[in-house]
Amino acid sequence: MRYQASLPEHNDNVTPGHPLKDFVLILAGLSAAVFVGYLVLGWLVDVVVDRMGPQTEARLTQLVAWAPPASEPAMRTREAWAQALVDGMRTCAGVSAPVTVRVHRSDTPNAMVAPGGVVIVMSSLFDSVQSENGMAFVLAHELSHMANRDHLRAFGRRLVLIAAATLLTGDGSGTAGVLAPAQHLGESGYSRGREAAADATALAILQCRYGHAGGATELFETLQREAGDMPALVHYLASHPSMGARIEAVQAAMRQAGLQRGALQPLPRF
Repeated sequence: MRYQASLPEHNDNVTPGHPLKDFVLILAGLSAAVFVGYLVLGWLVDVVVDRMGPQTEARLTQLVAWAPPASEPAMRTREAWAQALVDGMRTCAGVSAPVTVRVHRSDTPNAMVAPGGVVIVMSSLFDSVQSENGMAFVLAHELSHMANRDHLRAFGRRLVLIAAATLLTGDGSGTAGVLAPAQHLGESGYSRGREAAADATALAILQCRYGHAGGATELFETLQREAGDMPALVHYLASHPSMGARIEAVQAAMRQAGLQRGALQPLPRF
């Protein structure tokens, strides 16, 4: 009889499926667990930030404070005007800590808040709004982020991301950057919610400052005319609401709060 080698029909040491299948399933499960854990810990960050006292907030803000850049001589007139406007709205915003305004030369009309009470205003913003009220709403929006402690929320969520990366790889320094796109996908809706909340608070600041909420949508309407609105998918992924959605949300918030439009004060020409 001639010998013919053969393998057993069932070998417990050999996986019947492709080995990559198990790897993909394990990776997907681990990723889902990390993502859910990140969302839960992010929610806990919000709970802690909302409940912390003013002294704790001041100490944490000092830890993450960002030194303001030097003033550019050509921007100092605009900077002084914006600083006076912000100082005049701090009480209405409920911001007791000092706020430093810096104007940067830029072709993008925008403003942002940095940790430590620094508001950065892009110079082209002065060309995109025609009224003091329109500029006040933009600056009030940034003051709202301070009043709502959004800088501490962002800092806490960044720590959570680094901790998750360290747990996965043992070194969170580089992995956090790799996970950043996934974080953006998870945070896009959350960020849009924070932006909408800041818009709503800014309306109350305008009402407190001027007695009406006129000029609140001026910048958004200008940007919408210049660039059109964003496609639906881009809006979903963006950290800020689209211009059209933002205008509608602000107008709806005004109606709900019973706020009216009033006479606008012209923006000084610098």
